[in-house]
Amino acid sequence: MPKKFVPALQRTRNFFELYQYICGKSEVPTVYHFWASVSLLSAVLENNVWFEKFRGEELYPHLYICLIGPGGLGKGMAISQAARLAKESVQMSSYRGKLTAAHLVDVLGKVEKDEYGRKKIPEPKLWLIMDELKNDVGSNKQLVEEFIAMMTEIYTASNYQINTGTRTGGKVDIENPIINWLFGSTEAWLKLVLTKDIVDSGFTSRACFIFGEHDFNVRCPRIIYPPDYDEVFEHLKMRLWMFQQTRGRILMTPEAEAMQDKWYMTRPNPEDEALFATWRRQHDMLLKFAMLCCLADGGPAVIRTVHFNRARAMVNSINKYAAKLLEVAHETFDTKPSNDVEIYIKSKKIIDHSTALRYFRARKGMDAKKFKQAVWNLVQEGAVKANRTEKGGIVYEWIG
Repeated sequence: MPKKFVPALQRTRNFFELYQYICGKSEVPTVYHFWASVSLLSAVLENNVWFEKFRGEELYPHLYICLIGPGGLGKGMAISQAARLAKESVQMSSYRGKLTAAHLVDVLGKVEKDEYGRKKIPEPKLWLIMDELKNDVGSNKQLVEEFIAMMTEIYTASNYQINTGTRTGGKVDIENPIINWLFGSTEAWLKLVLTKDIVDSGFTSRACFIFGEHDFNVRCPRIIYPPDYDEVFEHLKMRLWMFQQTRGRILMTPEAEAMQDKWYMTRPNPEDEALFATWRRQHDMLLKFAMLCCLADGGPAVIRTVHFNRARAMVNSINKYAAKLLEVAHETFDTKPSNDVEIYIKSKKIIDHSTALRYFRARKGMDAKKFKQAVWNLVQEGAVKANRTEKGGIVYEWIG
């Protein structure tokens, strides 16, 4: 007997759950839709709500979120779904497309005039959307570094004024900027731009990098939407309008505060020194996520234990992604040949030296010296075993 259909609004009022529900069934990773909805909510809230981490210090829920995966995986679809809901629900400042650091300064510091000709203080609040980072920022190393350096500074400038300028625009003051950034990228492009300087600048610890993978068990020639899609979509439009009217400080119950203190004092130290900056920012991320989880439930603006637990799960996910991002960054500097050879031998299980070398020389432009060094690294790590054949050749065996 088929199960009786229960409308989504009778089962939950959680904003994130309802958002994912209207995304329907498709080949787009659900993790993309979830984090796109997180970006949407934080963008609508801007700096209208905050948590007082220290006395007089307001922490806002703004976020930089990057969806990472190969082309065609659905990063753009997930971003477009969030942008469409925002467009039909609320009026807010957003920018989608190509941008440089100089242009960003102009956008945030532009002085406008009211109907009487009086200068208006610019309000640098922006939802910045880039479907593909490479296309929207470009591949010029200097321009990329300038843009990321600017975004790194803006992230922590929500409580003070940035004094900057451009050659054409002159001096520009950006007062308390609040930017929420949702962007997509492939791993291959990140490997090109994540230089050691960018990683060391602290940019990677300020952003949430979300890796998606294709599930070949899910095949959908079209998106299958739920029967109550229109009803839920209208509900979410109303919720976003209500979020935009929300103002004030978000509190925390004593029980949630006790859980927070225990988590802070007992969380393990980072295993890799390169993850220290991300580890240091975990607490801020936890509080940002807790604020969003609290408001997504639709109740009073008080963080409870249930919200803390959800936020902690989100932080744990970000930590795993951060470790994976570090592998990508390290590969950029030193280990790409070893990683390519590792993937190849692992897929073949057993492969002879000549065949493998021909493959990497033809496909990757790798010479014999680099190939031998890459294999030797894997042998030293115990991942690959090199065996001699009866005819004196070498066979590589993947042992993991």
